[in-house]
Amino acid sequence: MRLTDLWTRPAVPARDALVDQIEQALRALGWLQGPVGPPRHVDSPFGIDEMPFEHWLVQVFLPRLHEARRDGQWPPQSQVAVAARRNLDGRDDCEPLLHLLAQLDHDITTGGAPARGRP
Repeated sequence: MRLTDLWTRPAVPARDALVDQIEQALRALGWLQGPVGPPRHVDSPFGIDEMPFEHWLVQVFLPRLHEARRDGQWPPQSQVAVAARRNLDGRDDCEPLLHLLAQLDHDITTGGAPARGRP
């Protein structure tokens, strides 16, 4: 890559990068193999009455993230990190994912404004 390529390539928005990082974290945990499919329909919040939370992340949440990125239609707020913390508490292997979900929640809820204390 040449230095001039950096000036001409479009920047990847932070939210798009977070979607990719969340997908990578789910793959690293072994919860996602193969392509991301269409979102599965659920009738309960976070699929709590229908499937384990890990399955909801892979079968509902991640596909919806891909749709939101594609369509540019993001929810006005997100609290998936709170649900993830409750469901995955004590699992050290999930800390990178939990951190990414918290970043995504913040980005969606604040419209991409930097967190307090950050430049």
